[in-house]
Amino acid sequence: MNSIQAIPVHKKIRASEHKMGSAVHRYLPIIGILSFLLLPWYGLEYGIFDSTLEELVEAFAWQSTNFAIVPLAIFALFLLHPWKMIPRKKAVLFSTIAVVAGILVIFIGSGILNESLGLGAAVQILVLCLMVSTGCAQLGFLRGDAFMSGAIIFIVALVMLFIFYPLTKIFIQMLYTTDDQFVPLQFFEVITSPGVGRIVWNTLLMAVSVGVSTTFFGLIFAIYSVRSTSRLRSLIKVFYILPIITPPFVVGISLILIFGRSGSVNDFLSFLFGTGGIFIPEGMDGIFQASSYIYGFPGIFLAQTLALTPVSYMVLVGMVSAINPSLEEASLTMRASRWTTFRKVTLPLIRPGIANSFLLGVITSAADFGNPLVLGGEYDVLSTEIYFAIAGAQLDFGRGAALGLLLLFISLSVFLMQKKWIGKTSYVTVTGMQTSGNVIPLPAWLQRIMSVIVVSWIILVGALYISIFAGGFVKTWGVDNTFTLAHHIELWGNGITSGGWPSFLNSIIFSLFAAPLTGITGVLIAYVLIRKKFIGKGFIDFGTTLIFAIPGTVTGIAYILAFNEAPIELTGTAFILVVTMVIRSMPVGIRGGISALSQIDPSLEEASLIQGAGSFRTIRSVVLPLLRPAIISSIAYSFIRSMTTVSAVIFLATAGTSVATTYILDRADNGDYGVSIAFGSVLILTMLFFTLLVQYIVGRSRTEHHVKTK
Repeated sequence: MNSIQAIPVHKKIRASEHKMGSAVHRYLPIIGILSFLLLPWYGLEYGIFDSTLEELVEAFAWQSTNFAIVPLAIFALFLLHPWKMIPRKKAVLFSTIAVVAGILVIFIGSGILNESLGLGAAVQILVLCLMVSTGCAQLGFLRGDAFMSGAIIFIVALVMLFIFYPLTKIFIQMLYTTDDQFVPLQFFEVITSPGVGRIVWNTLLMAVSVGVSTTFFGLIFAIYSVRSTSRLRSLIKVFYILPIITPPFVVGISLILIFGRSGSVNDFLSFLFGTGGIFIPEGMDGIFQASSYIYGFPGIFLAQTLALTPVSYMVLVGMVSAINPSLEEASLTMRASRWTTFRKVTLPLIRPGIANSFLLGVITSAADFGNPLVLGGEYDVLSTEIYFAIAGAQLDFGRGAALGLLLLFISLSVFLMQKKWIGKTSYVTVTGMQTSGNVIPLPAWLQRIMSVIVVSWIILVGALYISIFAGGFVKTWGVDNTFTLAHHIELWGNGITSGGWPSFLNSIIFSLFAAPLTGITGVLIAYVLIRKKFIGKGFIDFGTTLIFAIPGTVTGIAYILAFNEAPIELTGTAFILVVTMVIRSMPVGIRGGISALSQIDPSLEEASLIQGAGSFRTIRSVVLPLLRPAIISSIAYSFIRSMTTVSAVIFLATAGTSVATTYILDRADNGDYGVSIAFGSVLILTMLFFTLLVQYIVGRSRTEHHVKTK
């Protein structure tokens, strides 16, 4: 795999890179100077299009003395090229260091002076970064590959700006009180304050319980869908899609409609055994009283299990279907029973999938904000406590930062334990060579037990989605079940600028921007991590690992602390929401890209490079076509996750950038369950169409092995 590093650079590549290097002294400085003259250096409170002419003119760099003089001087120097007499390598090194220093001066100086950077500053910084990447290539970084140098600098900038910088702001904010007093031990004061220990225990208990339950049910459904001979297994592929494309808290709302005090179950039991029930003699008190038993731990646990089990299924089903049947046949040949083969051969081979599934369940449960808010009652968890510390009457960023750091510590601890449990053992069963053998079906008794579990799950999920779609067409569920279109008319019948239209369209637009960015960036990061060796690779690897471990609630609080003040003010803009969606979905794109690249022989890329194609052309013409299914799947998942995300965007969305999930959650928090359910059903149908379209395009992998149905 690392043989790509040793390929000599072809003369054509050298000529191409030399031509690209000459652009540094011609075109890039000119672009930078034009951005200085034509674009506002300072950030505008209402944006370029909504600001007055006077505000726009005042935002230009040439209107005042500021740090814009630094990039302007660099651009002028590159045009004049005063270091012609210096040896080329020293000149390139000097100029590259000067550009890096210029970037740091802009950020640090603007932060000290509390000046917000605008569009002109962003373009100039981008030009400076391109100049740095070209300079690194001229110095021989990655054998003079300008494209890969630029890609790595882009990734490093992404990791530093949107991961490490926001996390640093959490650490800093944790040291200050609401009146900006420096309190170095505030973190310990917060975590030892009354009630925090109980909240941490609640969060851990819920997260571990949900991690175990989702992994258990996900494994059952994955094994059943691949190894069962029953025709029921085809229903799993239909019902597992629904919770994935449903905002998690919509499942919680539907549980209230079914199991709440005025829910269907309570109404039915009251009809049978309540006072005046058909089985209770007249004049006697009923033996059943409607209660709110769904609120608290049971409700949150059930809602999260229903919402996250399909994700666990997706993680596990690929590994189960890709197991080489010959390994199990060898066990049976040695006279082991089917149960022994399943326990000692099949299960150990899917150990990484079990660990990943548990990790996803724990982290997602700990970060879930919607279900605890809707169903929590008096059962407090860290995610809701963080939200109320910032968005509630407390407005205590120090407390929110301390609790966010505590939640991050829990997630990282689980992540490290998962890595330790998997270890360095090889679990490879797909070698690229044609394998033979029949997939071993489940033992009959085990298949019967799994069938009961699957049928029960399908009935429960079916009831939930009947309530979701029916709840939008009744006046008040459980109180007045008269048919009505009032909820949908309120959402969609009063013009495209009112009701649910603005947030619905915002969600679609933001997700359509975020999805392809996630797919492309994820594959680029995966390619750099798998195929390239360079100084600082560990930094990128650690940074992208952090993305996976950081809960959404922590991302939201980190972004509101980092991007709500100079030098980078992005809160309240659509841009920060798109960035949040991209960062939150990035782990799927990266892991999907790594898995797909691991199955591609590096010799294909070597052949392209030997023939004189550069890295960009090789990736575009060789790698990307081979990664098409992985990229499309990553884009699809990113679109769905962006449409349903709430834990991070709840801190960042404003009235003008409201998205569907925040709108639904706000209406549900006000008790408008009919409107919330109606909006949720439309959102589900939208994403169901998108998901089925993607599945049709991608098709089925040739590495999957299934048992034939009877």
